[in-house]
Amino acid sequence: MNVEVPSTFWVGLDDTDEREHGCTTHDFNDLLVTLSKSGMEIDDARLVRLWPFAPQRTRGNAALAAAVKCDDIIHLEEILQQWFESKYSSVIAQSEPHSAQPTLVLVRDQLPEVLYWETVREYVDLEDRTYHLASLYHRIWSTDAGCAGLIGATAAIAWRGHNDWTWECTAWRNEGGVRNVPGKSVAEMAEKFPGTILNRDPNLKRSLIAPRTPCPVLYGIRGEEQSDVLSAHNFLQDFPVEQSTSYRVFRTNQATDDHLEAFHDSTVASIQIMTGGHVEIHAGVTLLAFSQGGEINKLAQTLKEGDQIRWFGLSGPDGTYHLEKLKLTYGQRNHRRPLCSCGSRYKSKGANQKLKCPSCESTVDNQWDFDVVHSDWKEPPPSYRRHLSKPLGRIGKSEC
Repeated sequence: MNVEVPSTFWVGLDDTDEREHGCTTHDFNDLLVTLSKSGMEIDDARLVRLWPFAPQRTRGNAALAAAVKCDDIIHLEEILQQWFESKYSSVIAQSEPHSAQPTLVLVRDQLPEVLYWETVREYVDLEDRTYHLASLYHRIWSTDAGCAGLIGATAAIAWRGHNDWTWECTAWRNEGGVRNVPGKSVAEMAEKFPGTILNRDPNLKRSLIAPRTPCPVLYGIRGEEQSDVLSAHNFLQDFPVEQSTSYRVFRTNQATDDHLEAFHDSTVASIQIMTGGHVEIHAGVTLLAFSQGGEINKLAQTLKEGDQIRWFGLSGPDGTYHLEKLKLTYGQRNHRRPLCSCGSRYKSKGANQKLKCPSCESTVDNQWDFDVVHSDWKEPPPSYRRHLSKPLGRIGKSEC
């Protein structure tokens, strides 16, 4: 059916990469370039990170989507089919748990937002997602390997990001080997463009924009505004930095905490410092502060029975919550008997008896003095945070 006036459709792509090769962002950019060359207008290209514990998650656990304006849906479908077949016709089913199952989705209307929230916060069954699409106009392209990518592709289409979002300028390269993105150049970029975020880990003095995996991504610069990341990319390319072959700015859900519903308040029953420095906190539920967690791990090691804590965390498959932010709201330390008005400290005379001053022999009810302790919020260092985790220093658009 030909559409008489330009209409907006949505395309989504996921699960094209495996542990050691492939790149969904690179492939999706190639698709958008192909559509643009065919005279179609691309809008709101987005990179959406999903539930970190998804059993068949890809390396970066991201899915891609965009709005496409065209006046002929049949022509659009033909281009998508040709592109998909040329890219993935050789993909075959494999037994490895992270083998690629590339899936391309086309829908007429943006999918319900609930599909995004389900996919960013919990396990989604492929059969359930397929059933949800049954009553909607859609086309799916996949291979004999399966269509697990349908879950991420539909979630990326369903994301609105009305309350909070960030941007990423992703740059790609053709060559393999070690990337030439010097840390000094990244540090200068971060200083010149303070609207960019998560560029470096100051503790490890490590750049965070260039991946360490054998994929086509040269780097990804994240920031609060589209202009921030684009200007930072152009600035970086003027340095003696490896030149990108292509780039694109995506709107993203990174650094938004969308994967977390709310903070929790708990009372510590006990802690256990495990081999390697990980800390288990038993507080009605089991919380885990990893040894790489920096300040969050240090705070966890100091907790005592009865401490009141506030925390954000993500429940893993075993029910243990992996801590992403932790705060001590109230604790008691350095218990001691109170001072008498004469300057001496009261002493206990035995169970269920009053305290007695050894100097003037005055008595008071049995009691303790103590120091009240609390802490600010703590979080892991940048190198060990999830893509979705909102840094403590980031306000976020929903809170402006």
